[in-house]
Amino acid sequence: MGCLQPRRGVVDHLLLGVHHVRDDLGGPLAWDLGFLALGAVQLAGGWLLHERGRRAMGRSVRS
Repeated sequence: MGCLQPRRGVVDHLLLGVHHVRDDLGGPLAWDLGFLALGAVQLAGGWLLHERGRRAMGRSVRS
């Protein structure tokens, strides 16, 4: 989900203007940027978990 959100946010929401996260408001840009920020946080969290697991597996294999 974290990888999909930034792509959809940039392409669909900002570049193409196909739809916004919330169209019922006068200024949907803040919602679109929040959606992108949430995706970036998820992506960073997933990467950190992956790296932590990779390091833990490397230590257990070498021991």
